Amino acid sequence: MNARVDELRDIDQALGRWVATRSGSDLLGRAATQVNHGEGQGHVRCALDADAGFTREEIDALRAHDWVGKGDAFKPFVLDADAHLYTWRNWRNETRLAQMLRERAAGRACPLDAQTLAADVAELFAGSDAAATHWQRIAVAAAPGARVFVLAGGPGTGKTTTVLRMLAMLLRHASACGLPTQPSIALAAPTGKAAQRLSESVASSRAALAAGLAADSEFAPILARLVQVQAQTLHRLLAYQPWSESFAFGPESALPADVVVVDEASMIDLAMLRRLLEALRPQAMLILLGDPAQLYAIEAGSVLGDMVGSVSENAMPKGLAQRLQKIAKVEASADTSPLAGQIVTLTHTWRANARLRDALDALRRGDETWLDGVLTGANADELRWHACKDAANVRERVRAWVDARAQWFDNLMQGDIAPVDALRHLRNAQILCALRAGTFGAAKVNALVERLLAARFGFAVNGDWHHGRPVIVIRNDYARGLYNGDVGVALDRGDGLRVWFDGPDGVARSFSPRALPAHETAWAITIHRSQGSEYDHVAVLLPPDAQHRILSRELVYTAVSRARKHVQLWASADSLRAAVAQPVMRRSGLREQLNTV
Repeated sequence: MNARVDELRDIDQALGRWVATRSGSDLLGRAATQVNHGEGQGHVRCALDADAGFTREEIDALRAHDWVGKGDAFKPFVLDADAHLYTWRNWRNETRLAQMLRERAAGRACPLDAQTLAADVAELFAGSDAAATHWQRIAVAAAPGARVFVLAGGPGTGKTTTVLRMLAMLLRHASACGLPTQPSIALAAPTGKAAQRLSESVASSRAALAAGLAADSEFAPILARLVQVQAQTLHRLLAYQPWSESFAFGPESALPADVVVVDEASMIDLAMLRRLLEALRPQAMLILLGDPAQLYAIEAGSVLGDMVGSVSENAMPKGLAQRLQKIAKVEASADTSPLAGQIVTLTHTWRANARLRDALDALRRGDETWLDGVLTGANADELRWHACKDAANVRERVRAWVDARAQWFDNLMQGDIAPVDALRHLRNAQILCALRAGTFGAAKVNALVERLLAARFGFAVNGDWHHGRPVIVIRNDYARGLYNGDVGVALDRGDGLRVWFDGPDGVARSFSPRALPAHETAWAITIHRSQGSEYDHVAVLLPPDAQHRILSRELVYTAVSRARKHVQLWASADSLRAAVAQPVMRRSGLREQLNTV
């Protein structure tokens, strides 16, 4: 992580100069430059010796400086025994989060006997394949009595259907689990789009589960109570107050929810998860859903990956394993992590598209043999690679993408399409870019698509607004209920152009273009902004430079996992190989602190 001068941002260098001037130490200024540069890349800490090339003598000198402490009292920087340098903020976020997670994990109980667990699980999974739902059943049975629970797994592993059964279990046995008789439930996600998708998934899963229950099942009225539960963003859940950059709910004002479910947890950064945990009541239960193989939050930390990585996969303590034997065969683990038994990774994939499922499995492993097959066209039906090395290649691919979807564009751009249908139509296909700017960025691709469509449909190429233009919100607007990641579409239905967005209960809502918060055209969006969404067809554009710092295995995995049916990879062979070979390794001590007694 020892950054060269040409890699440092202006803010990194400015902070280093400020620290050197104010502290009287050029050495501390250099260390501050490196730790700030690392935080800009998502790292929580900097290993001064291994990452930044500081000598033992320099580290000892830093340790003796008045601005550097051990973490037991406020100092601008914290240097631990292993020469990891933190800012005070990141140190406090990490240690406080680890402490709260350990306390919640240690407070778990086992309020239900093995026979009750087995009977309820059998009822909730009636008619399903026992082998395929093995870990789903274990998760549902292991949840009662927990105060924190992580349900991990890739796309199509059934996280939403499993958490719905977990909620049904908790509601049926609320009092035994230390919850109010009628516990309140909150659903949330990091972005508006992810929250919307969580609401939709819970609603469809609830209907399917209810249809499979016996008419006299005690779970039927319980599931009916979940109909009105709508997901919201984490900022909205915690009542963010933009005028003070604070939250209404926190340590002094607990969140009025007894069970909180948060989807897309891989997108949550260190500071946000700390805020959420501090806002929870002591007896409330937090359930995190996510895929640790996806991209992490833009801000510092890799909390979901650290939590899942702190425990051997699907480790079950002896006592809990014994209670689960009536449900499924579970081996007791010697793992002493406090979160053992409270993290379950779902492994069976229910995706109908076996090739895409296999692609995601290969990407998780960094399988070079699989990648060889992609580059030679072995998976051409579902996942096709197109060499894309320069601006001419980008133009060629974008034109081919538009031409191949002529009818798709005709349906959206012509005729009196209903807003709900137009929004659903947009979820059929999407171009995803690793970058926002430049030849291979989303802005340039959007301009290319707009020029092609202007020639086809006759609107002004230099005009911002036209019928059929998709937009993505890039800044939260709490007054209007529009959030970062929300996708809308401009439609002129005879009464002037309005921009339509999905609303509660499947009813679209519209706004004047002038009333929208900051937004961008969304024929192409960045891979980061696509998290929480799914499309039938996806094209993924990567920069051709194999040395580009944005390339990573998680980046490609996240992009491919957005597709339900088909993926095109637009990249040079070298950049694709480099990305698959490079897993993201964020510097963090959370995993270690979770296992600190």
